[in-house]
Amino acid sequence: MSIFCEENEWISLQVAAWRPGRYELANFAKNIRKVKVYKDNVDVGCYKSSKDCWKFTAKEKGSYQVEYEYYCAQMDAGGCWSDDQQLYLNFSNFIFEVIGRDREEIQIEVDFPESYQVATPLKSIPPKIWIAKGYQEAMDSPWIASNKMTHTLYDCLGCRFQLWFIGDIHFSISDLKKVFYEFTKKMITDFGSFPAEDYHFIFQLLPYRHYHGVEHKFSTVITIGQAINLAFKKNLDELIGVSSHELYHFWNVCRIRPHELLKYDLSKEVYLDSGFILEGITSYMGDIYLLRSGYFTILDYLRVLEKQIQKESDNLGWKNETIVDSSLNLWLDGYIKGIPEDKVNIYNRGSLISLCLDLKLIHEGSGLHLVMKALWEKFGINSRGYLLNDFLEIVKSESQEAYKLINTLLFKKLDMVPILAQILKEFGISLTFEMKENSLLHRFGIRIDEANVVTQIHPESKAFHHLMIGDVVEIERRNEALYKNHIAGAILKINRFNRKLQVSIPEETGQYFPKIKLSFENISPQLDKWIK
Repeated sequence: MSIFCEENEWISLQVAAWRPGRYELANFAKNIRKVKVYKDNVDVGCYKSSKDCWKFTAKEKGSYQVEYEYYCAQMDAGGCWSDDQQLYLNFSNFIFEVIGRDREEIQIEVDFPESYQVATPLKSIPPKIWIAKGYQEAMDSPWIASNKMTHTLYDCLGCRFQLWFIGDIHFSISDLKKVFYEFTKKMITDFGSFPAEDYHFIFQLLPYRHYHGVEHKFSTVITIGQAINLAFKKNLDELIGVSSHELYHFWNVCRIRPHELLKYDLSKEVYLDSGFILEGITSYMGDIYLLRSGYFTILDYLRVLEKQIQKESDNLGWKNETIVDSSLNLWLDGYIKGIPEDKVNIYNRGSLISLCLDLKLIHEGSGLHLVMKALWEKFGINSRGYLLNDFLEIVKSESQEAYKLINTLLFKKLDMVPILAQILKEFGISLTFEMKENSLLHRFGIRIDEANVVTQIHPESKAFHHLMIGDVVEIERRNEALYKNHIAGAILKINRFNRKLQVSIPEETGQYFPKIKLSFENISPQLDKWIK
């Protein structure tokens, strides 16, 4: 890095502690080593003032060079990777923000083989220089060079959408573009504008199971695999679903931003109460636009929704936190499992809250897409930061009933599955519970994984007071624990960190962790309004 400095200027070089799109500390400085500062090949010397900030003094006027190494070995949609087939860079991971000079133009030069193609939203000065208007643009612009890249594009309503694929392709690109065109057109039409000439979908098609996407102002990176399984619709649905989700972020998050994120401060945590809007609404809209653009049938969508409601039903974190609480706690443990039943999932529960809100608005003659268009016009287009209350006031202007509902769902600790069942019934969709033969799960409230490890215990079950997460249950046959059926309850043989125990569970009359099933009860005129 070269930077021109004035005489006796103090320079602070800040590396991001987190990156946009994931609200947790990543501490990218842990991947940096050998930081040195030179002027005219003479070591100037620098020091760390914090875990991710380096400082030096420019005693003389002139150009100074900062030299360092960054370890590129994280293959996901927000990391960096280097191997014999590609160089993949997210500048948010490793470039320095020069404090106080973040609006200065940045030139990025990368040395790579002549035969490689480059995918990036940054403007270029051929052959190997790219220009960013400042730090905020640079860190929000992924850059990939590869000799294994396939490129295509499609035009939609006067905008160009470029698709870049790294890895083996096992699906029809022409068919994929038709699907992308339809959901792109529907989104742009609903928002009313798409302020970009170019947008880039960058796909890493990996040879192993993976799923991740990150939004950027003019692009998205999506890492997905196994690539060979994308030949099957069930797996291709995942690629199309995350692509729709990330494109919706073009408006919601990249431009419609809460006031806390109007300008990214990547040096420290930025607490948010609007996770429901950022990720919940985007998750719902990403799926619903696949229905409304014709890719999903209503039955396809109901299978997706069924899984989401099942996940919500199995998570009892609502007993302890509202979705607003869990949004604020993203920085604590929002992306890891955490202790049992400690939080709700802002993506999944947020999507279901969005569904309830949308259906209530549709019933009142409006729709969530109209609320989001109003948020776009009042805040996104003008680059104004919104407050959660601004969103609620827009909902209130559309429907008093929807306003009451969203306040209940956001700020109260409640089981929302009964609310979902009631609202879906008005649209001709029946939500029912099933209890299969798995008595360990449904009768005693004990969930085990494929290795027979206890992963969840219903807090209202009697087993909750006798077992621990991590206990290994001895199994004779799959789905049947080695216990004796007694009127008094059950006896389980377990291994608790190499302690062999026999645990007696008292008689149990509860029914736990039901299986969710969705089906058509009747064809409702309201259903047509929802789909369209």
